Amino acid sequence: MEQERIWLLLGRKVSGEATMAELRELEELLVQYPAERYQFAVLSSWQPVTQEEWRQKTDVALEKHLARMQEEFPQDMPAPVKKKRRSGMIAVVSLLVVMTGGISTWLFSGKNKTAAPVETAEIQTRNGSRSKAILPDGTEVWLNGGSRLTYNPAMNTSRQREIMLSGEAFFNVTKNADRPFIIHTSNMQVKVLGTTFNIKAYPTDRQTETSLITGAVEVWFNKNGSQKVQLEPNQKITVLSPEHNVNASPEYSITHIRRNEQGNIINETAWCDNFLIFDNEGFRDVALKMERWFGVKIHLKDKKLMTYRFTGTFKNESLPEILEALKVTSSFRCRIAGNEVFINQ
Repeated sequence: MEQERIWLLLGRKVSGEATMAELRELEELLVQYPAERYQFAVLSSWQPVTQEEWRQKTDVALEKHLARMQEEFPQDMPAPVKKKRRSGMIAVVSLLVVMTGGISTWLFSGKNKTAAPVETAEIQTRNGSRSKAILPDGTEVWLNGGSRLTYNPAMNTSRQREIMLSGEAFFNVTKNADRPFIIHTSNMQVKVLGTTFNIKAYPTDRQTETSLITGAVEVWFNKNGSQKVQLEPNQKITVLSPEHNVNASPEYSITHIRRNEQGNIINETAWCDNFLIFDNEGFRDVALKMERWFGVKIHLKDKKLMTYRFTGTFKNESLPEILEALKVTSSFRCRIAGNEVFINQ
């Protein structure tokens, strides 16, 4: 009888319908029947679909995705000088003047020669906040927590529209065949003419990702500038950071983007809709996501915690509620002290 109850609760958990009381009940039952944890892993596994099914489902998901983002960010934030506070989301946009030589010459002219000072604008979001901005060319950008984007305010008159990204951003690029749109990150460069895609390029992460939703992009590797890869819609490229790659050539993989059945959303861009998703991820990566999401510092105090993996979809849950939900499949203790979280066995 209790095992039947476990199956019922597992189903409600995977479908996202379980209440916090049911999650706690499930955790207690799984302690009594630890073998049933395997069933949860099976229920959480993802089944591949055909390319045509991916295309149709992704088109529907993209339409809903963009509509939800417009609801979440109903007011556009003109660049480059405006501060905005809404529902705990804070965007700080600052205007900077950068002297030439070094990075400014490389980023906006692509030539190693002395030039006049280049005026640049910067959009920055701190951990625990997300924001939207519209660039001078009309391109829409959503920035995740702990991200920074730098660009030339005169990009509409430049030969190329070039920006520098540190962190994660979703782009809906305005088409302009005469002025390609190029994003520079620490590990790769992405060139587009007009498309929708997501880039995740935090300096402290072990890898950089570009996820293409519609259109086409070309990816160059900073470790080998002559090598490039072209992505097709519904594909994601993951590049290992140089400090984690001992090979002379870039180490990368190309996979399909993931669609989350719970909210008919795309995992790689779900953060724009205020969904926090863990997709069979290790505790270290889960902790990093929660740090950026809630603006906290998480300390993992036991090496065994690094072996845990989590799958889950959350929207509007608090940090304590998410931690309680994660305990359903793994045994750990946690203590929250201000903006710090301590987790151990």
